[in-house]
Amino acid sequence: MKRNENARRLDRVAGRYFLKLSMNIVKWLPVCLLYPFSRFVGHLGFWAVAKYRKITLDNLQQSFKDKTPSEIRRIALESYCETTWGAVETIKLALDKNIHAKLKDLVEIEGAQYLDQELAKGKGLICISAHFGNFTIMTTRLTVAGYPFNLVMRFADDEAVAQMWKDVMRNVGIKAISARPRRKAVVESLKWLRDGKSLCLHSDQNKTNGVYVDFFARPAGTVEGPARLHLRTGAPIVCGFMVRENLHHHKIVITPPLDIKITGDDEKDIFNITQAFTKEIEKIVRKYPQQWWWMHDRWKGSRRLSELNS
Repeated sequence: MKRNENARRLDRVAGRYFLKLSMNIVKWLPVCLLYPFSRFVGHLGFWAVAKYRKITLDNLQQSFKDKTPSEIRRIALESYCETTWGAVETIKLALDKNIHAKLKDLVEIEGAQYLDQELAKGKGLICISAHFGNFTIMTTRLTVAGYPFNLVMRFADDEAVAQMWKDVMRNVGIKAISARPRRKAVVESLKWLRDGKSLCLHSDQNKTNGVYVDFFARPAGTVEGPARLHLRTGAPIVCGFMVRENLHHHKIVITPPLDIKITGDDEKDIFNITQAFTKEIEKIVRKYPQQWWWMHDRWKGSRRLSELNS
């Protein structure tokens, strides 16, 4: 146990200094070299950490059984490079005094009419998103467009790393509610929605004690928070995803509101709501698989339950 704790501590320290070094490199590197630098870091991350490379490849193989090993490896590597390029973009934007004007040129919005339509009801709005494309700047772009968004997110366990990203987020203009402690996060989220504003929730990661819904034909433990917030406030739910169209251009895709039939049975309603937005996440990931975080162990909870029941 002590060895594992020491290993985790070393990982956190290494991650902290690597992030700090990367931020300084991005700050001073010529613009023409930023993309090659992000590709280098993406390749380095893919090949250097065997644990996450295995998770990535396993996730893809299980999800796309019709693809060849070479296709799987290409998508896996591109997902790492997409993540690092997104991080570089965000850091560079945080250093730009004209960030709002840049965002208008960088990101178009498709489906804004659904935001207008649902916000007009005065119940606030829940936007389900995912760790997809350059998701970090999505809520800032929507806020610039006149849709004040708050993002519920879990910060890094390492305080130094968390503070570095908080500084970047503040400079970019990202408003966030910390997911921990949970009670405080719920209170702040409810207040935000009851004020008639928009809340963004990334709901594509494993929660072992969550609700299990179908995702790529396998049960995946999923957060029940969005469903509970909807049931408590009546705030409509849309999905929103940041799709990269090319190296320097993105499109935010807002879906029509989820068609949710409330039965009055909380357990059934939570399952149906969660399955509905998870289906939307799967649709966008299937269309652009290289833009999702395949390195996350999305089906970990399902495996654990299988082991306990075997």
